[in-house]
This record gives sequence, structure tokens and C-alpha cells, in this order.
Amino acid sequence: MQATAIETRAARFSDRFVAYLLDTLPFGAGAAATVWLLLVPLAKAPTPELLALVLAAWATAVFAYQLWGNVSGATLGKRLIGLRIVSRDGGPPSFQSGLIRSAVWLLGSTAGSFGFLVALFNRENRALHDYASGTVVVEAYRKSAAEGAALFLAGALCAVGLFVFQIYSGWARPTPRDKAAVSKAAEGLEVIARVQEAYKEKHGTYATSIDHLAGASGDPAEFRTAMGVLFRAEPFKMEAGNRGWRIRAVALDRFRTPVVREGP
Repeated sequence: MQATAIETRAARFSDRFVAYLLDTLPFGAGAAATVWLLLVPLAKAPTPELLALVLAAWATAVFAYQLWGNVSGATLGKRLIGLRIVSRDGGPPSFQSGLIRSAVWLLGSTAGSFGFLVALFNRENRALHDYASGTVVVEAYRKSAAEGAALFLAGALCAVGLFVFQIYSGWARPTPRDKAAVSKAAEGLEVIARVQEAYKEKHGTYATSIDHLAGASGDPAEFRTAMGVLFRAEPFKMEAGNRGWRIRAVALDRFRTPVVREGP
């Protein structure tokens, strides 16, 4: 049956996009909060098994939510935007159709939201899960021009925000060079720890300055050169006494990652 047989017109992509974000972002935030709770307050080890369990639990919750929305005619996000899900003949989707739609939605969303982006390339703005389940998302009522413009603007702003977030996330993710710089700085502090112990054994107390450590290293020039390729010159702080020592330094990565070592 052609699209003209559907009682109301197909939902616009901008409307669907805003509803999609309303439906997905709470689950994404919940998953992130769960991981934070397990790793920080509960101090659980970030094992692959633990992370897989969290992912499976939230994926199950998303699937159940989508199934409820598909069978009932609309998820909460769609209801808020004034959309509903219908079959190709305009009637409510069957349970089997809702089940297929939920499964394909979940697969398409985890694959970079590819399944949803399919809606950009057809006149009815049907996503991959619509094609798989034989459904169409339509307007529950005819929106005014002002409502349509507001939703279009909201969708555009959300799209720009997501694009900026993706760019920032890529920039904020440590590169192999950043990780290597932090690792080398940590290794450098281990070398300093050995030099400190040698200094203590000879002088009865720990060194309180880089000059003292350089002299105790056996090759002051090479020691200072190594310091320059491992740490930023500032800030670099040393605290030492008869019983112990502490060094605070900053690695040469883009994020100026602090590294700390204390002994013995």
C-alpha cells in the first residue's frame, strides 16, 4: 500500500531525530553512571566480564523499552514529540512486528546509529528497523508551522552538538604518543627511586634537589638530558627527608598528566 493510504503524514526526520535522542540518551547516561559507580565508589576492577555484564544489562533494558513502545504505538520520546508507529496499512503494529523492530533498532543503533540514519535517504523517512518490521512513523496530529520550526531547530542544534561532541571526544582521547609519554614518565620516576635509595645509602638522607640526584646518578649530564625528555620543567616538585621522599612531575603528553612517586 502506498504512503498516501496512511491517515497522517510520515514524520519528518528532524522530529524523529529529537525523539530518538530523548529515547536513547537516558539509557546512555545510565550505562555510564553504572560503570562509574562500579569503578569509583565500589572500586571494582574494570574487567572485560564486568563491562560486558553492564552492557548486556542495559542493552536488555533498551530492548524491553523499545518493544513496549513499538507494541503500544510509541515510545516516550515519540509521544513527547507527537509521533506514533503504525504498520503499512495504518493499523497498530503486531507483537511480532514490534519484536523485529526492537531487535533491528538495537543492532542499528549500536552500529553507529546507521539504522536510524537510513531515514535520511527515503521520502517517508523510514529507518532500517521500519523497513525490517513493515512500519512507518507518522505524526500523531498535524503540527503547526511554529511547532515544526521549533522541532527542526532543536534537531539541528542537537545534531551540531553531537558533531562537536564527537570531535571533542576524538581530540580528548589519549593517542598512542600520549600514552607512551605518560608511561615513560612513570618509568623515569622508577629510575629516580633507585637513585634516591643509592643517595640515602651513601649520605644517610634522601636528596632534596635534582642537582643532588644528578650527582648521585654517575652521569649528571645524561641525567639532566633524560629529565628534559621525560618531564615538563614546571611544575616539578621534590620533597625529601630522612624517612622518605616524594616527587610530583608532569608528563610530556598533550594533557599534562601528573605523575607522582614516593618512597621508600
